[in-house]
Amino acid sequence: MTRLLPTVDADGPTQMAWDEALLDTTPGTVCRLYRWRPPAVSLGYFQAAAPIIAALPVSMPVVRRITGGGAIWHEHEVTYCLAGELGRDGLPERVRDCYPLLHGAVLAALALRGAPLDRQDASVGDRRYRDEPRCFASPATDDLIHTAGGKVLGSAGRVRGRRVLIHGSLKLASNPWDGDAVAGCGLTWDDAADCLREAIAAALGTQLTPDEPTSAETLTMERIRRERYSDQRWVLERIGPRA
Repeated sequence: MTRLLPTVDADGPTQMAWDEALLDTTPGTVCRLYRWRPPAVSLGYFQAAAPIIAALPVSMPVVRRITGGGAIWHEHEVTYCLAGELGRDGLPERVRDCYPLLHGAVLAALALRGAPLDRQDASVGDRRYRDEPRCFASPATDDLIHTAGGKVLGSAGRVRGRRVLIHGSLKLASNPWDGDAVAGCGLTWDDAADCLREAIAAALGTQLTPDEPTSAETLTMERIRRERYSDQRWVLERIGPRA
């Protein structure tokens, strides 16, 4: 069984704390979809903050993820989080095999809704995201791209022991920073969320069972938000609890 938690509209620190709490606390497999309110930019774990913040076209809240990859402007998108144990509940044994599995299922689900997308066949750009810090400007292998150009879906993962956290962004439209690097999938938020739920269930070969967060998950989220994501040193210098 894969638990499906309620949709959360919250700021970046809260969303990142929820993802990490589900990685650390939940014994089984759990999924959630969410919106960033207000919109925010998330940095990849290894990225230098100062040059990216200086390059943003407007002042934005900025948070740092525990996953790698490039910086993402989170607006006009459905974000998903999937946490579970590698090799169980339909998840592959290796984290790298999760991306083609999940993205392939999303591609099929979007095709049924008339979205003309392709799978990226090879990674492009600087994979350390130094010269080009924007995640969506450098599609990775198995990311989803629009046939007319622009990345539509990308995901990133983090492994602790046997547990894995995967989160990704399915774009509905672009934003002032990404421009033509991003393409929308052509769906409304609700339809895109339904598509993601359907695809994740199909990829794992299971049903998503609606559930509420446990008290342990909520307490862990609150602690992680306080100790890591509320501290600007984590954003600017990656200083804080060991990630």
